[in-house]
Amino acid sequence: MGHPHAVCAEISHGLPQLPVARPDRYGSRAKVLLMTTAIIGTGVLGSVIARLLASGGETVRLSGADQESARKLAGEIGPAAVVAVGNGDAVRGADLVVLALRFAVLRSVVDELAQPLVDRLVVVPSNPLGTDAQGHVSPLLPEGQSSGETVAGWMPAGARLAMAFGTLSADVLESSSKRSPEPAVLFYVTDDHRAGEEAGRLIRTAGFVPVSAGRLDQSGRLEVGGDLHDLVVGSAEARSLTGGA
Repeated sequence: MGHPHAVCAEISHGLPQLPVARPDRYGSRAKVLLMTTAIIGTGVLGSVIARLLASGGETVRLSGADQESARKLAGEIGPAAVVAVGNGDAVRGADLVVLALRFAVLRSVVDELAQPLVDRLVVVPSNPLGTDAQGHVSPLLPEGQSSGETVAGWMPAGARLAMAFGTLSADVLESSSKRSPEPAVLFYVTDDHRAGEEAGRLIRTAGFVPVSAGRLDQSGRLEVGGDLHDLVVGSAEARSLTGGA
């Protein structure tokens, strides 16, 4: 029998995931599963998500249309961040994926990455909005059409989709992380139980309490104009708003 504190590697997508002993706030040591998240898109929101996940112990693989911004972000984060050689490289080297992209380009990137997304959690924070040359914001989907169900229709079979991290605008997301004494909630929606568990772990890593707002057809509640958007609340109020969805 091995030493009780030996570290054992598990393999997922060819990567070692190491349960390592870390002290909790009571001084005991618990095993925590280290994972790697690909973040496609290193704009304002993608950068905030990367920083929050890295501060929670996640390794992040960064890819963006502007690789210089990805390199700058990685330099700010430190050893927990790696700049990938393109989107495919980022995804193949990760356990799960955040597509922090403008909604208008989301489908083309999903099509580009179709096979690597199979059997991975895919988190999409994108709001279905576009901006014209004059800076006017307008919806990109017909009224009443769910962005969550629309994005699910673009995903390859076997990908597990959750809409999350777009509930709060980037500055509110960053300032609300690890709130004390009562942590703030981050809402998510998904049709997949396993995706919900995985998204919940990622949300906790970012410094929030995960609360489901229902299935993908409820994604509008999380978006700009939705009743849950930019709402910073604790668990009790969040569950009263969602009815324990």
